[in-house]
Amino acid sequence: MATTLGWFLGGLISSPLTIVISGFLVGIFQWLVLQGRIARPWRWIISSFCGWTIGYFITFYGILREFEVFDGAIIGLTVGIAQWVILRSELSWTGWWIIFNIIGWTTGLILLPGVLSTGTMVGVLTGIALGVLLRHPRPRETLP
Repeated sequence: MATTLGWFLGGLISSPLTIVISGFLVGIFQWLVLQGRIARPWRWIISSFCGWTIGYFITFYGILREFEVFDGAIIGLTVGIAQWVILRSELSWTGWWIIFNIIGWTTGLILLPGVLSTGTMVGVLTGIALGVLLRHPRPRETLP
């Protein structure tokens, strides 16, 4: 629901940077979900914004429009890596987070484009992935 709501609200804003604003809002709503589940969850908002901004500039300025079919994969990769930086110290198997972001955003932006359907598709896929990852915290090292 966090991803769907953030994406939907961002889609209501008419701006050349709508996709970055949507990504920022997705990060804020996901941050609310992560409260109490990871240390310093405020970092999630920053990493999400950075991942979205980088992905947006790569897809908008670095990719020929003939190759826009790869936009979802690129954004999924940049957002996934940025958020993975936060998750890797907290949870096990976080490499899967990047893969699920790539699949989710590719599916949402390319196969099911639309303000509500994109956010819903990505939210379902990444929500399942995050739910599984949160059940496997990284063991804390103990000092002898």
